[in-house]
Amino acid sequence: MRVLAIRHVEIEDLGMMEDIFREKNWSFEYLDTPKGEKLERPLEEYSLVVLLGGYMGAYEEEKYPFLKYEFQLIEEALKKEIPFLGICLGSQMLAKVLGASVYRGKNGEEIGWFFVKKVSDDRFFGEFPDRLLVFQWHGDTFDLPRGATRVFTSEKYENQGFVYEKAVGLQFHIEVGARTMKRWIEAYKSELEEKKIDPGVLLETAEREEKVLKGLLRSLLERMVEN
Repeated sequence: MRVLAIRHVEIEDLGMMEDIFREKNWSFEYLDTPKGEKLERPLEEYSLVVLLGGYMGAYEEEKYPFLKYEFQLIEEALKKEIPFLGICLGSQMLAKVLGASVYRGKNGEEIGWFFVKKVSDDRFFGEFPDRLLVFQWHGDTFDLPRGATRVFTSEKYENQGFVYEKAVGLQFHIEVGARTMKRWIEAYKSELEEKKIDPGVLLETAEREEKVLKGLLRSLLERMVEN
């Protein structure tokens, strides 16, 4: 198995997915599009494409021209039925490619650990519980694309996760474990202080929930490449 991870910010990487890929002997590589990197091999040589998060908006392709290239890759993955996982910004970009609107959330930012509710028994999420504590860091949201199935919702935002054929979009950061959380806390310390968010609580929760989330993430990834 070969995995392509499209990354916007160096510290916002695959997180626990790296551990899972190594455990399963799946090769993975990063494509850092903000640095001008382009694919050196055909997209169909990858068994899975993961589009990660970032600070830019899915509607800011004029400000961040590399997003246009990423939209092309999403369209190609969908057309060629290559399993695709979009996380946070990645989910918003997937929704936009599928014709849905992406915009600033009217209910404010979600930064921290929040519960999401599973509202559909999709084949990819069979092992996921009906209620799950996940890490969020976003201010934008999106409408559900036509033809997609809503899988997760929350009190604050209706669309937290969806499936469209072989593509999955997750608004929340299921990839974040304790190691990643430590890096984010250090990098975004001033922003957390400004928003009066306790970094200690963020890290303690990540340490407590990591095992459960990693197991669910492993199940999701396995099902995505098998179906």
